[in-house]
Amino acid sequence: GHRRAMTRLLSGVALAATALVAILFLPVQALRALASLVAALAAYEYIRIIHAGRSAPGTVPLLLLVAVTAWWMFAPSPNNFLALLLAGVAWVAIEVVVRGMPIDLAAARFFAPWYIGMPLGMLAAIHALGGSVATLLLIATVVISDSAQYYCGRLFGRHLLAPAISPKKT
Repeated sequence: GHRRAMTRLLSGVALAATALVAILFLPVQALRALASLVAALAAYEYIRIIHAGRSAPGTVPLLLLVAVTAWWMFAPSPNNFLALLLAGVAWVAIEVVVRGMPIDLAAARFFAPWYIGMPLGMLAAIHALGGSVATLLLIATVVISDSAQYYCGRLFGRHLLAPAISPKKT
């Protein structure tokens, strides 16, 4: 209850402070490397969630693909997108045909580089192009929007949108 909420709040504040220091003081290439590392860590959590605690084969190569995607998105090119798409399609085919993985799980794993690696790499690219002010403005916009949606939902929401996916979302 209360203790868990306090732990989440304190860890969120610590994470936000760390991100702020990194955005304000790290050189561009160091921030790019940090974005790749954070993408791999986030992908690890994502994979744990989609596998629901079961063993996840081929996790290390997938984490590397997510980190490389974040690195590439710093300076995206059509060739990077095509290479990522082809690698992903081959990845899904191997997981389904060779490993016998259900296609929905293989597709969810394929989504990790796009869902996690791309945005974090592009965030580092925004920092390189627009500096720390542009990066912080983007993050602040997302935080304020997310918070406003939450509080409007709490204040005005009456009907659950998708109880199976998000039990309290109105």
